Amino acid sequence: MPVTQEDVSAGLVVTLDTAVLRALGGALTNAVLGPAGDRAVVDGHDFLVLHVDAPSGLCTAVPLFPKSAVGNQPLEAAHRVGAPGAWGEGETYFSCWQHWRIPVASVVAASAVDATVPAMRRQYAPTNRSALDDIRNWEGRNRAAYRPA
Repeated sequence: MPVTQEDVSAGLVVTLDTAVLRALGGALTNAVLGPAGDRAVVDGHDFLVLHVDAPSGLCTAVPLFPKSAVGNQPLEAAHRVGAPGAWGEGETYFSCWQHWRIPVASVVAASAVDATVPAMRRQYAPTNRSALDDIRNWEGRNRAAYRPA
């Protein structure tokens, strides 16, 4: 069930259709684009919203992954919030080297693929700004510049 603009806040975990984000325009990513190809995630993918900037209407988010890979870090289980089973089983990892800046309106539009209902929405550290800032700090370490997604 799609999220609303009011749902888009720091800590929200939501599945977004990246094809919709690209079609709408305005989304940026700092994922590496090189000779080996584009490292930006594709298709329906889970994202963790780290920050919402109300004046610009943009939020900063990172893609999430069900398994470890080079450049991924685990989310602390103690900060995962949501109905039982909403997170699935096992660990969840965030990408240190891929941040997205997405218009809030585009998050809403691209969230039609999200299967969760409001009572089962997933969140990560919704009341722990420090935990979200620790993840967001990786943005400043990324060597790739932001570009259109």
